[in-house]
Amino acid sequence: MVPAVLKRRSQFLEVGKFGSRAKTNTLVTICFRGEAASPPMVGYTASVKVGGAVERNRAKRRLRALVRELSQEFTQGYSFVLIATPDTVVCDFSRLRADFMYCLRKSKSRADDAKRDQC
Repeated sequence: MVPAVLKRRSQFLEVGKFGSRAKTNTLVTICFRGEAASPPMVGYTASVKVGGAVERNRAKRRLRALVRELSQEFTQGYSFVLIATPDTVVCDFSRLRADFMYCLRKSKSRADDAKRDQC
């Protein structure tokens, strides 16, 4: 099941404010653990620092391809924001996949720890 897409600015802000971050040279992942019954959601962003419109769109396409390929890694109750960096466009896809998995697991475990601390 491919996760739903974050579209509204308020959704991005909520994940950014309360979420846990993980960073590599190729991308940044922010993970927010919400209600357990909610479907997994993913948002994509690439700033002007990535490059022009062509590079930003290419970076987001690569991130969307990763999410489609690794959709089984997303569980219910989590929301993610994937932030492209300039290296997202130029790195090998296998390296991007490895960094993505690292960031996903690290930010997810941090979000779980933060949720436990709130209770």
